[in-house]
Amino acid sequence: MLALVTGATGFLGSHLVQRLREARHQVRALVRDPKKTQVLDGMGAELIHGDVTSPASLTSAVKGVEVIFHAAALVAGWSNWSAYLATTVQGTENVLTAALHASVQRFVHVSTIRVYDDRHALKHGIVTEESPQGERGFRHFGHYARAKVMAEAAVWRYQDRMPVTVIRPAWIYGPRDEVIIPPMIRYLGDPSAFWPGSVDPCADPIYVTDVADCAIAAAIHPAGVNQAYNAAPHERITARVFLRQLCDELGIKMPTRSMPYFLSSGFAYFWETWAMVTMRRTPPPVTHAGLAMLSADVRHDPTKADCDLGWRSKVNLSDGIQQTAAWLRRCHPEVFR
Repeated sequence: MLALVTGATGFLGSHLVQRLREARHQVRALVRDPKKTQVLDGMGAELIHGDVTSPASLTSAVKGVEVIFHAAALVAGWSNWSAYLATTVQGTENVLTAALHASVQRFVHVSTIRVYDDRHALKHGIVTEESPQGERGFRHFGHYARAKVMAEAAVWRYQDRMPVTVIRPAWIYGPRDEVIIPPMIRYLGDPSAFWPGSVDPCADPIYVTDVADCAIAAAIHPAGVNQAYNAAPHERITARVFLRQLCDELGIKMPTRSMPYFLSSGFAYFWETWAMVTMRRTPPPVTHAGLAMLSADVRHDPTKADCDLGWRSKVNLSDGIQQTAAWLRRCHPEVFR
């Protein structure tokens, strides 16, 4: 098949391009910034300049494409609502419109588990694809979750006119993650670091190539039409087990102190308020999103993807951590300072 991948120079997008090429599919990679194409070098994909926020640039990108993997979104940990609205929400609308006009055979949208409503998720402790989302998703994730809820809603509005599939990945980790793992490791290695609360919650870390494989399986399998799938590990993996193994592999000492959640939340509120007042462009040291990743005990059930698509996560935690640690040593030596 001929596939278009948006967000192709990003974390998941670049792995999607790689896995598609390894499966001998033709791939067209939508590239917004030509300076960031090094990650795609040698993969054999056709690079095409375009931006999901510019509808005119999408016409040639979607021409003749059979499947679109829409992975482009704003994933920065700290940005204003207008930026999320333009890239994640309106950008998705723009790609959907272009796909419809080009008679694309399948639109695979990369959503997130953060679209699920936090009140329901925390109350029940387990989330399936039928769990409610609410207007803002998991509210601790702020603009990011709200924008992803709106983007996914846009996808479902097209399902009567074009076959669509939604993938909701859990905590994706692996090489090329520039947003979550590097700052998390820097935080954990700081002498002042602490754990929010005393619970070791289910974190559902899933290796990036497993998520890419889930998206590809959903695009190919007839059962995936107009369906949503959680992409999460099949075993329960907690946050501290995951991060302890990663820190051990990197030779970093884990925090031993815990702080009651209400105090941790107070710290996050202070830092987030300070960051907004000072118009800081990078995330503050402590955020409610970060606290949620280390304290929200929610399991995201991947059974549906197994039953419908025959997909199961293949990369075990030990192998995934070794590959992630090797990449961190090579590309982010500053985390060891």
